[in-house]
Amino acid sequence: MPKLQDILADPALNGVYRLAAQAELVPVLDGDGLRGKSELLDALGRALDFPDYYGGNWDAVEECLLDLSWRQGPLWLLIRRAGALPEGTRATLCDIFADAARHWAQHGRVCSLFLSELEESGLPEAT
Repeated sequence: MPKLQDILADPALNGVYRLAAQAELVPVLDGDGLRGKSELLDALGRALDFPDYYGGNWDAVEECLLDLSWRQGPLWLLIRRAGALPEGTRATLCDIFADAARHWAQHGRVCSLFLSELEESGLPEAT
């Protein structure tokens, strides 16, 4: 199990992780308040400070995550109580973030999504 501090520093460890321990990361979203796709997409745009052209749909999330010209430095996000997100919505978000994480690993830039308070999901666990 990779350690959180290693993931946050090493692009080779980019990915989507289930977070085993409590952590203080910013930005953070609370899955308990995101009961649907549109709520999640709006919250993502605000939390990650997506550019004005962000369209609030899955294609726009993917576009923004694959073109980080609008943002300096690493990109990560913590979603607490991720188990409260609808399963299909959570799966789509994980797929998009995983693609972005692989893309940015090839370019030496940190990009990861962390999900806490999530039952066994098949995701690797970060400690």
